Amino acid sequence: MPAEKQGMRERKSSFYSAMGRLSAIITIIPASMAAGWMFGHYLLDRYLGTYPWGSICFILIGAGAGFYEITRILTSDRKAQDKPPFNP
Repeated sequence: MPAEKQGMRERKSSFYSAMGRLSAIITIIPASMAAGWMFGHYLLDRYLGTYPWGSICFILIGAGAGFYEITRILTSDRKAQDKPPFNP
């Protein structure tokens, strides 16, 4: 395979992998908030009788974890973009 085609394949592959990582951002915050709600509601509120405080606290913790994950994904993607392009 010529070096030019290999370079194009590498760029196209990295583009699609970056798009896959960035499209996952849409689901991160709702999923982490839902996980926090389930943990707070089903584990804390039911057994400790603290309804709605366990749910509220863990929804906020889940949102914070979601924002942390988004910043981690975006900074790693930004570092990957700052690398020099592939030159065979």
